[in-house]
Amino acid sequence: MPLISENSQKNKLKEYNINIKTKYIVGNKILERNTNDSVNDDITSGIRCEKEYYLGSNLVHKEKEFDSRIEYTFISKEMEDKEYKCPNCGMKSKTKDFVDGCPYCKTYYNIDYTDKDLGSKYHYDRVLRNNKYRIITGIVDLIISIIICFFFIKATSRSFNGVDIAKVFIYGLILSLILYYFFYILDAYIILGPIKRYKDRQNQKQIDFWNKTQIDKKSFFNNLNYEVRKYYYSNKNIIDFDIIDYEEFSSFNKKDNEYVKVLAEVRIVTYENGKITSKYSKEEYVFRKNKNGSIELNEGTNLIKCHNCGASIDVTKGKCSYCNSEIKYLQEWILEKD
Repeated sequence: MPLISENSQKNKLKEYNINIKTKYIVGNKILERNTNDSVNDDITSGIRCEKEYYLGSNLVHKEKEFDSRIEYTFISKEMEDKEYKCPNCGMKSKTKDFVDGCPYCKTYYNIDYTDKDLGSKYHYDRVLRNNKYRIITGIVDLIISIIICFFFIKATSRSFNGVDIAKVFIYGLILSLILYYFFYILDAYIILGPIKRYKDRQNQKQIDFWNKTQIDKKSFFNNLNYEVRKYYYSNKNIIDFDIIDYEEFSSFNKKDNEYVKVLAEVRIVTYENGKITSKYSKEEYVFRKNKNGSIELNEGTNLIKCHNCGASIDVTKGKCSYCNSEIKYLQEWILEKD
C-alpha cells in the first residue's frame, strides 16, 4: 500500500516498467521493499544498504552508497489488515480494500503513515566502506613495502643483480599482504580523525538547531521528504533520489514568514533513452512555514473533503475532481521553488 507521497513515483515507474528493489539492514536481517509491491517487508528503524533498479526483469543499475545514520520505518501490514468502515455508505472491509477508494460507493480515501521517520543521526565512518579508499591504501602499502625490501636486500646482499631485483618485488608483495591490515587501520586513524571531528561538530550544530528552534523534527523531515519527492518527480526523467547527508540547517524570518534552509548532498537517478544513470550534487532547499493551516492526516485512513463543494477528494491529484478547486495544503512546511 503506497504512501501519498510515493504515488507519483510509483505511477511513473509503472509506466516505464521499472521496479526499484530497496534493501534494509534491520538488526541481523536484510529486509526488502519493492516499488512494484512484489515484496514489502515492514521496516522498523532500518538502514538502507542497497538499491537495485530493474527494467522489466533485467537488473540494469545498482546503488550501494547510503548514509547509515538515517533510519527508516515503514509499518503497513497491521494497518492493512484492520477492519475499516466507510463513513459514507457504511461498508466494512479491511483497510487494504479501500486503497483505491470505497469498492461500493467509490468514495476516495488517502493513506499515510505517521510511523515513517528519518530518525536520528549517528557518526559513521563512510570512508572505510569506500572501495577507492581500500585500493589507494593497498597501492600505498605495496609501494612502501617494496621500498623497505629494496633497502633491506641492498644492505644485506654482497651484490645487487637481477635476482635481487626480483626478490625486491616478491618480498615486497608478501610484506604488503602482511602489513595491509596495519596500514589500513593506521591510515584510517590518520584520515578519519579529522573527518570524525568534523562530523561530530556538524551533528552538534544540528542538535543545537532543533533545540533552539523547537521545530518538531519528525514532522519537519516527513514534510521535507514529501515536498522534495513531489519536486523531483515532477520532472519526467527523474525516477528516484536519495539524500546522502544533511549537511546544514539554518532558520531565518522574512516578511513575517518563518523559513528553514537545508543544505544536503543528494543522489538523483534518471531514466532517459532507455538508460538509468545517477549523479551527485549539493542541493539547497528552502522551506516556508505554512501560516494558513494544513490538512492534518491521522495515522491510517483519512477521508478528506473538498473545502469548496464537500466532495471526497483524492489528494494525490492536487484538486477536486468535481469542481476543480485546488486542495488545501497537506504540509506544515512548504518548499519554495526558484
